[in-house]
Amino acid sequence: MADRQAIERELQGVLERLKTQDPRFAFDRDGRPGAIGAVRGALPLMERELFDAVMEDCECECAALREALVQMMK
Repeated sequence: MADRQAIERELQGVLERLKTQDPRFAFDRDGRPGAIGAVRGALPLMERELFDAVMEDCECECAALREALVQMMK
């Protein structure tokens, strides 16, 4: 578990450096929930459910990618 925490910290550090080095990687994790909520709230119910499904799929892919990176670094 200690190795995993070290890997997680290293990965977070790399992400933070990438955000400042290249505008292509300048994501806004803190602002994202508010933006997603605003878009979701502006949609009719049927589209909102589709939007939620797409967002959940993206979140699952990101979680799987992060786990794969951690496992590769072990």
